[in-house]
Amino acid sequence: MSDKSYHFDVIVVGGGHAALVAAISAWDSGASVALVTKGKAGLGGSSVISDGVYAAIFSEHDSSDIYYTDILKGGKGLSNPRLAKVLAEECTERVMELESVYGVELQFEKIVATPGHFYPRRVYAGKGIGKTVTKALRDAAIDKGITLFENYTVLDLISDGKQNYGVVAQKDNQIYEFIAPSTILATGGFGGLYTSTDNPRDITGEAIGMVWRHGIELIDMEFVQFYPYRLKSPANIDVMTKIFGKGAILRNEKQERFMERYPKKELETRDVLSYEMFQQKEVYLDFSNVSENDLEIDSPALFRLIKKGHEGKWIMSPVQHYCMGGIKVDEWGKTSLNGLYACGECTGGLHGANRLGGGSITEALVFGKRTGYAAAENKKEITLFNYTKTVSPTDIEVNRELEKEIYTKVREIMWEKAGIERTTQTLLQAKEELNQLAEETSSVRLKDKIRAAWASVYAASIRIESRGAHKLQNAASEKKEWEGNIEIHNKSARFIPAALDEGRRKKEQVAYENHQV
Repeated sequence: MSDKSYHFDVIVVGGGHAALVAAISAWDSGASVALVTKGKAGLGGSSVISDGVYAAIFSEHDSSDIYYTDILKGGKGLSNPRLAKVLAEECTERVMELESVYGVELQFEKIVATPGHFYPRRVYAGKGIGKTVTKALRDAAIDKGITLFENYTVLDLISDGKQNYGVVAQKDNQIYEFIAPSTILATGGFGGLYTSTDNPRDITGEAIGMVWRHGIELIDMEFVQFYPYRLKSPANIDVMTKIFGKGAILRNEKQERFMERYPKKELETRDVLSYEMFQQKEVYLDFSNVSENDLEIDSPALFRLIKKGHEGKWIMSPVQHYCMGGIKVDEWGKTSLNGLYACGECTGGLHGANRLGGGSITEALVFGKRTGYAAAENKKEITLFNYTKTVSPTDIEVNRELEKEIYTKVREIMWEKAGIERTTQTLLQAKEELNQLAEETSSVRLKDKIRAAWASVYAASIRIESRGAHKLQNAASEKKEWEGNIEIHNKSARFIPAALDEGRRKKEQVAYENHQV
């Protein structure tokens, strides 16, 4: 099948924060490691273009227990408590390693608390430029001798249904096999499947669709976060949260401060603010009460834009930002398939119905390290194995124009029918339309992208309530009976209720319920 095979102890798929940290952790644990990425490691993906904002405990009286409580509250009771506990307890050590191990300068926001956080926990790495961190991680990986396979597109898992043995990848119309007892997926979310997003073009969820195709469980796929602090005009840039603690406000077309009735005003959690912004005809940024010095220090991109002399309106609009759902994993990154691990935004369960600010790339550090270690510990000698070959050279010979047309339709469906505000009816329509589009393409890779989108709208069509980032017009409030998680397995789903007992989560296992697909 393949033009060439490579053998390692651990294969890491991805090129951002989580992938690089996992690769380094596996190497430090004594494994031979290959990192396979569709771009350049450390130079592409969401974490590269991030604002380099992490969460750590450094404020007086703050603690991991308080942060843990904030995560559970922010996730509207759906966060996996074991994952949340790990993040809260290990975040500070992992963030501090950026400076002590990788030489990245850290800056601490000690005054303004990020929305949803009880205490200030914001840590800016590399002066708020994500690439500063990923470049340092890339350099460290190369120095250690980790083999980078760049510009390779992963097409499939090598699996017999019980054990994973690696991945199949493509480069320059040739197919390669990467064989290892442990494979880590750190490929990011599916934000690129929305028309309006701040994600890079290469974040398109195909790894999530790929594992779904192999019967691996997905969780919380209905929860997609929209980022409210995004300037639409005169330019597309992020407006840093800190200025809203120093006088900046949002007004609607009537010049009303529509967040006035909320206790934290514009510093409410992202799900609340994005939804309220969506209800307005237009939203304008008013920074007239923010000092020039604060603008320059706290939101430099906005400050540079102001200095260009724009005299019109400063229009804000939420965009798709982050996916809370993804591959179901435990606290060591293990999936439901032996030998397959995952970490970072391609996973689900940690953030529940809504992620708090600073949690994304902090999660990448914490669980990237844990997953790399666990994968390295899973050393097995691979001899003969059998697996179904689902990808062949003909699968990469596709009609590019047709694929582009289908992909555009997918993005439009996701934004218009599964966006900030959705109804059960629009979600059911989206599910059927995505099913149809999946049948129209012969490209395995595009099918996997479509199936990631399909899994999201499928889960969303089942949840008949509004909770966190899932805002349903026909069921506008939270419902106690929906306090739990939806898991997707093949074309069926199950709801796992959550019971709170002395602050600890207990799950009542429920048999899979088949839904019409």
